[in-house]
Amino acid sequence: KQLQNKMGLTYMFITHDLSVVNHFSDDIAVMYLGKLIEKAPSEELFAHPTHPYTQALLSAIPIPSLDNRRERILLKGEITSPIEPPKACRFANRCPYATDRCRSEEPQLKEISPGHFVSCFLTD
Repeated sequence: KQLQNKMGLTYMFITHDLSVVNHFSDDIAVMYLGKLIEKAPSEELFAHPTHPYTQALLSAIPIPSLDNRRERILLKGEITSPIEPPKACRFANRCPYATDRCRSEEPQLKEISPGHFVSCFLTD
């Protein structure tokens, strides 16, 4: 973080562990099968995760406390083929909120609050 501030560095860090990203990222972009599904300033993303996949990723972060427990979101369903992804939502097969629209139409990335973008029909 000191080098980042001192030298004006920009990092691109790719991981499934969002707990690590939170410590040194100003902005976080969440992707699913090569598609950007949510992007927001770090604090905003952790405070208001909107896409169901982002919510599942954040629920996997352990909380070092016996008193505070987070409900883990376990994804079910088949992972969509990355070789031939559908023209609709790539997450629909695993999403607990998926509708027929999700399986037939691709949601577009849209701004839901300043600097917070999400690609999901739940925000309509």
